Amino acid sequence: MTIIEKLENLYPNRILKPILLNEISRKKYLVYILTLNNKPIVVGHGKQNRAKIIFDDKNQITSGHLKALFVRIYHLFSENAQFHQYLIECESKEEAKSIERNLHNKIGGNKRDLPEETLTQLFEGFEENSIEYMVLQMALYSSFDGISDIKKWRREGILKNGVWENIKAKLELDYK
Repeated sequence: MTIIEKLENLYPNRILKPILLNEISRKKYLVYILTLNNKPIVVGHGKQNRAKIIFDDKNQITSGHLKALFVRIYHLFSENAQFHQYLIECESKEEAKSIERNLHNKIGGNKRDLPEETLTQLFEGFEENSIEYMVLQMALYSSFDGISDIKKWRREGILKNGVWENIKAKLELDYK
């Protein structure tokens, strides 16, 4: 059974399939789902400012979202990837939280892990004892948004030019 079939089964006639970011309601609470090759990688709840992560790609990063780094990595290192976005509009924050919790139990999408082959690509070119390796590991285990952490470390002077340039290139960040 595909994800869309599971979603329709669980929440009949409520699944939206937005194609553009501006199709996400700014006022309503939502449950948002991003799948990669029919596997949920993000299942969350919130308003448009959080739900827009389902439209992140190589050119767009949702700042401040816990899974922004993971979505970015999936976009950079997943060949022949098929991403699909889904929304469920909710009557309240409580309903959104309840649906999100149920979907985590039924389909997943709550883990922040990457397949081994993706991790290999991410760390390719960095020695295990290098600063770049350590910074990427720390960003992956951040309790906030790993991309925002990396950018802050750069602004604060913690990441020096060479390390910053290597990480910036690896994550294809457009940031000075």
